[in-house]
Parts: sequence; C-alpha cells; structure tokens
Amino acid sequence: MSCAQQGNITAYSQAAALVIPPERVTLPVALPPDSTVDFIVVQKQQRLFTLWNHGQLVKTYPIIATGANPVGKKLYEGDERTPEGQYYINDKHVSQRFQKFLEISYPNENDKAIAKKMHVPAGGNVGIHGDAGGVSGFFQRFDKTWTDGCLAMRNADIEDIYARVAVGTPILIKP
Repeated sequence: MSCAQQGNITAYSQAAALVIPPERVTLPVALPPDSTVDFIVVQKQQRLFTLWNHGQLVKTYPIIATGANPVGKKLYEGDERTPEGQYYINDKHVSQRFQKFLEISYPNENDKAIAKKMHVPAGGNVGIHGDAGGVSGFFQRFDKTWTDGCLAMRNADIEDIYARVAVGTPILIKP
C-alpha cells in the first residue's frame, strides 16, 4: 500500500505567505500543551520532526520510521521514499491501521510533472502516523524503514502532534 495523496500547495501559498523557520534554534519556547503550531520541519537524515510557532521551536520528536528507500526525494508511486520539499497538511483523521493520520499534500504540481516525464504515477496517501499498536507495532519499532514513504512516529507523539497541527499547516521536509 502506498502512502501518498494528491494535493496542491499553490492554493495555500496564495492564501498565506510562508515563513520558513531558521536553521538553528537553541531552546524550545514554552507553550501550553494544547497549543497549535504554524509550521512543521522534518529532517529525514537526522530523523527529527519539529513543530514551530511564529519562528520559534515548540517541540522536537524522533521519527521512528520512514520509507524503505530513505535517501532522496519521492519520485513515483512505489519507490518507497518519503517526499522532500514544501507541502502542507491537507487532511487528518483517525486511522484503524496507524492510530492517527495526518495526510501530506504529496504530490504537488512539481512532483506530478516529474512523474509524468518518467511515465509513472506520482502516487498518493503519504502522511504522518503512529505504528500499528500491539505486537505488530512492537516489532515495527525495531525497523526504521517499514513505511511505504510515510513518517511513522511513536503513538504518544502522534497523539500530541495530532492535537497541535491543523489542516493547512505547512510542512517542509528536508533530506
């Protein structure tokens, strides 16, 4: 099963100017536990997922798993890679397979154009989610590349992220 869904950041970008948080921030700001955030930054290689509010780091989480082919940006459906670039959260829902699911707006127009040039489908249904829970989830936590391109988080972390992130929140996924 693939992990990507169609989406387009153009509409969101036109509605609000995007401000990318700085590369280095020393300390997280203290916000109430139920505060929402206005930006997400993912660093795939470092396996870091960070939440930001008004240019200030709010919270950092470890990423427990990415796609089975973690280096490089997602090019087409089935390549087992996690996308790289600027997207937004275009849906969020409870998931029977992964607890909670925040859908990323992959593929954007650029992703579709790349896949079209390669004569392959871009894919869909990429998101941020927890593990399967129970015994299956226990074993998933030992495999750092078990998703089909999604970002898997600890279940406690996905609960916190889900509460803080609204549909429309921009996400920057770095290599």
